[in-house]
Amino acid sequence: MTQMPAALPQRKAQDKIQPIEQARAKTEEVQQELEVASAELHLTNTALEQHLPDDAVHGDVERALAQNVAVEGKVQDAAKDLEAVTTLLEQETAERERLERELAAATGAPAGPPG
Repeated sequence: MTQMPAALPQRKAQDKIQPIEQARAKTEEVQQELEVASAELHLTNTALEQHLPDDAVHGDVERALAQNVAVEGKVQDAAKDLEAVTTLLEQETAERERLERELAAATGAPAGPPG
């Protein structure tokens, strides 16, 4: 039987977090940031549309307002895409945990850390 070299450190609890779980957590964090950015853009666009006089909304200002609205839509779309990715990562994590439990039951070994 081979032994682990003494020089290898014991794995810490945070090291045991699966990469897919780290990806899910980061995805949720980015999604929330995008949702906040989208809300802020919407408030900015609404304020500009309401408070700029009609005669000031032409040329560069008109294009800038249109571009802000387009960016707001892109941010909202990105947040929706990240929500879908988060759901897929959660499903994959649940499937991995199910398979780990099945393997543990079949081999009599303890299941991995809860995810």
